[in-house]
Amino acid sequence: MAKIKFAAFCALALCLTPALAQTRIISGFPPGGGVDTLARIFAERFTEALGRPVIVETRTGAAGVISAQALKAAAPDGNTLMVAPDSMITLYPHTVSKAAYDTLADFTAVAHLGGYPIGLAVGAGNPAADLKEYIGRAKLSAANASYGTAGAGTTLHFIGLVIGQATGAPMTHVAYRGVGPALTDVIGGQVPAVILPLGTLLPQASAGKLRILAHSGGRRSTAAPNIPTFKELGYPAVEISGWFGLFAPARMPAEIVNRYNTIVIQASRTPTTQERLRALDLETREASPAELAASLKAEYERWGPIVKASGFSADSQ
Repeated sequence: MAKIKFAAFCALALCLTPALAQTRIISGFPPGGGVDTLARIFAERFTEALGRPVIVETRTGAAGVISAQALKAAAPDGNTLMVAPDSMITLYPHTVSKAAYDTLADFTAVAHLGGYPIGLAVGAGNPAADLKEYIGRAKLSAANASYGTAGAGTTLHFIGLVIGQATGAPMTHVAYRGVGPALTDVIGGQVPAVILPLGTLLPQASAGKLRILAHSGGRRSTAAPNIPTFKELGYPAVEISGWFGLFAPARMPAEIVNRYNTIVIQASRTPTTQERLRALDLETREASPAELAASLKAEYERWGPIVKASGFSADSQ
């Protein structure tokens, strides 16, 4: 039934779509990664809905900034879109002295593509059995309060600082070059804890190598219903999920924005797309362009003071 409804919607979208030049979805990250995979999933869905090829154009460099500059420079005619992680949109501008783009002025929020909770985990040899014990140990010794992530200046990095603010623990960030090294060190006991996407942590937890103490989602995950959220443990400020969005240049006509938003929502309801998103450990969330723009603005404004208080600057990295 979902496939029939999507096919019918595709026919309607084709009728409503004017003849345009080739449409592209820009990915600022290498092929095979999450951003690239999402871009390809939805390029296929847009090709079906619009009745013309929609290609993925890879513009890697500067942690996605190159792709954002390409989007910023594009005409707002519906032919250029970009898939981006939340950190590119809500965090990056706060981490540099002179940002290459203005999140709120240079882009149009089109659709939410998927979100994921972020977990705090310790190695199996860590004495902390739960979040309460972890916080207690972290307050006793700064050596117990360091946490690893997959890189500096990311959502993962700053969620650790939010955890510190909420709990009173002196959280200290340790930046790794990717997920693998961070996992290796927490399992080996070289770093007490890590903050990583929940889906990344689950295989190691299932193997008995990690213990996930809490995650940042708004509710318990269906993939791990036994793991509590920070919110239910008394820390509502740590309800912060990572996410990916679809963006267009500023001033794209509302009728095109709304049409593209509907394509994403209709596609995300189909079993095939849902299965492919689950494989990326993503949960779908339907949001109108206005709702996405409002939540994006709120996150952008929330992160500013947190980044400033941390003293972090990507300029010095």
